[in-house]
Amino acid sequence: MAAAIETRALTRRFKRHLAVDAVSMTVPEKAVYGFLGRNGAGKTTTLKMLLGLIAPTAGQAMIDGVDVARDRLGAARRVGALLEAHGFYGNLSGRENLDLTRVLMGLPRSEIDRVLEVVEMTDNAGRRVSDYSLGMRQRLGLARAMLGAPPVLILDEPTNGLDPDGIADMRRFLKAL
Repeated sequence: MAAAIETRALTRRFKRHLAVDAVSMTVPEKAVYGFLGRNGAGKTTTLKMLLGLIAPTAGQAMIDGVDVARDRLGAARRVGALLEAHGFYGNLSGRENLDLTRVLMGLPRSEIDRVLEVVEMTDNAGRRVSDYSLGMRQRLGLARAMLGAPPVLILDEPTNGLDPDGIADMRRFLKAL
């Protein structure tokens, strides 16, 4: 059985700055894994390498048994991600934003309803994203990450900027997965 996430000596250097230094880890399937460190420690850089958004200087990253460097698309099909920069179109509704991703993934329309229900956004899905609060955008980001029910979810600071109720909601959504 493959690990959900595995890295071996994963390293990233930006010119003379060593951002990630030989990180090796194994995250088992169905595990919740916290990746902690001080600001600037390389957490987000590591996540971006796991997602194939930036290439490692050295080492290996695997998602659900697929080497990210060798089969970036295959790895991407196995992971949903929520990064700080959501990249939503403010002039579109939440549902329309999700529909853009759904079409690219070749998923049925019913998948949008499923993820909106999980994050309790069904009633607000028709509103423009520019009118959403930060908490609503985080929920929408989680919904997008869950499209297609990927076996691995990578969430970069999913509670960042949320009020106490929003943090409790996010924890509840994640526990329900």
